[in-house]
Amino acid sequence: MIRKLLASLILSVFIIGNASGQELKPIGFFLKDSVKIGESVPYSLSYKDRKNRPVIFPDSLFNFSPFELLKKEYFDTQSDDINSIDSAVYYLATFEIDTVQSLSLPVFLFIGNDSLELYSLMDSITLDQVVTQMPDSVSLAETSAYMPVSLQFNYPYWVIGLIILGIVVLIVMLVWGNQIHKRIKLYRLNKQLLKFKEQFDIEIEQLNADTTKLKIESVLKFWKGYMERLEKIPYTKLTTKEIVLVQKSTSLEETLKSIDKNIYSPIEVTALQNDFEFLKDYSEDRYNHVTEVIKNA
Repeated sequence: MIRKLLASLILSVFIIGNASGQELKPIGFFLKDSVKIGESVPYSLSYKDRKNRPVIFPDSLFNFSPFELLKKEYFDTQSDDINSIDSAVYYLATFEIDTVQSLSLPVFLFIGNDSLELYSLMDSITLDQVVTQMPDSVSLAETSAYMPVSLQFNYPYWVIGLIILGIVVLIVMLVWGNQIHKRIKLYRLNKQLLKFKEQFDIEIEQLNADTTKLKIESVLKFWKGYMERLEKIPYTKLTTKEIVLVQKSTSLEETLKSIDKNIYSPIEVTALQNDFEFLKDYSEDRYNHVTEVIKNA
């Protein structure tokens, strides 16, 4: 408030005064007594000159050190018959830590082909110190408590990883794909054989206690089902005669005919244990044949 009253008084004297032989200095002063770091502070600059003589005020290219220009406001020229008054307000900020900071701004007066640089009197402003005294040491609170932090998914690395993995898989399949396919197929066939033999032994053992024609037919159907999966031939839909034509095995023909006789003949069941043991051994022989074909493919 004191600065504003003083500024008004100076400006009034400035307006009613007259210029003698030398040029008047511009009037520049802060409109606040103190400022904090980074806070906007207005600075008033005005100049009285003979009417119609060009006067240039500082713009954003001017060095306002130790202050930085935030924005500026220019006011319309006020003139009478003899003189003109130009004025502007600059909004400045400081980031220096000096207790007292000063500023003087010029106006540029054009005289013919030359220019005259006229500076205002230096005006100072006091910096408000938020932290008045720095402690010798700072006590920090220590905590070992776990603080959960959300993780961000790294999509670029994930995409790059997938591309590299795809390339590796493609190379592996091109170079070793056939061998890998063979090993997988042989592994599955071996698992099927072991499961068949285990279950078939149980079926034969149960057959000793139940020699009904329905049970005999069920055990035979179980064997045909395994052979169908092993050799990809529809055993379950073929008759004994058709199976013999495919396999061309005399021993197999005799065994299947013996089993058919026990199923369809009214004569008492005989030699079932040996017949089905032969079928189990025959299945293993066919398994060995199929695996050899796969290995040599």
